[in-house]
Amino acid sequence: MSKISRREFLKLSGLSALGLAIGDPGLQLLDPVDVTNPLAAYPDRGWEQIYRDQYSYDSSFTYVCSPNDTHACRLRAFVRNGVVLRSETNYDVSKYSDLYGNTATPHWHPRGCKKGQTFHPPALRPSSPERSANAGRLESLGR
Repeated sequence: MSKISRREFLKLSGLSALGLAIGDPGLQLLDPVDVTNPLAAYPDRGWEQIYRDQYSYDSSFTYVCSPNDTHACRLRAFVRNGVVLRSETNYDVSKYSDLYGNTATPHWHPRGCKKGQTFHPPALRPSSPERSANAGRLESLGR
């Protein structure tokens, strides 16, 4: 068995690929496609609505997260069908002040670490009207 150097192998591979491309018209380069407006020519954009619906919400509210009485980060929660979907930092830290008129600069953005934050379902609260309807189901789940 003869040894082929790496350089010779690359040369032979390149020549073989070139020979195949020239000899077989199916492997030749394709003609460029001329599309003037790609958004108008795109076949189906219905899938984009799934991503829009994923982030749609009914209402939102702001709250302050103060773990261990520190930080006091103002966050905004987004609600759909009575359930908190997500929370984000509220980018208005420079627009509100404390009792003494002190404000923060926009350099504090984004504010909020979101470590260990949980949103508990309303059915688990003892004062919830759904508690009686869901009590059996929740107890069977061990909650």
